[in-house]
Amino acid sequence: MNTAMLLKPKALITYLYGDKSAADGLVELIESGFSAVPVINRDGYYLGVVSERDFLFCILDDGNVDALKKDGMTVSSLASVTRFEPVSIDADFDILFKRIVSQNFVPVIDSRGMFSGIVTRQDILKFGINKLNQYENGL
Repeated sequence: MNTAMLLKPKALITYLYGDKSAADGLVELIESGFSAVPVINRDGYYLGVVSERDFLFCILDDGNVDALKKDGMTVSSLASVTRFEPVSIDADFDILFKRIVSQNFVPVIDSRGMFSGIVTRQDILKFGINKLNQYENGL
């Protein structure tokens, strides 16, 4: 089993472009209903993940909500790749499982670093339950 089997493709998920202003990015994040989303550049390369936490820390560090409106303050300047390290699309289940323990989703990239989509914790749990049921039923 590999990551591709559980992938939610880019076309079906919410993500933000890194060159979007931080203020506009926050609006889109709020409208999406998610607390964190992947960030990519216009060519499709994965840049990291931006979360409510990132926007909040930016505001708190500056002491002003207008911090998000400063020139040059973009979504990519707030995104973190270290908190949401991606896996390759052909990564095996062990790697994916280790990452999903501390994240709600794992970003997936191809061999060129292009963003392919995500694998969610919910998808992994559903897969595990399905496998357990198959085992219990002798399949």
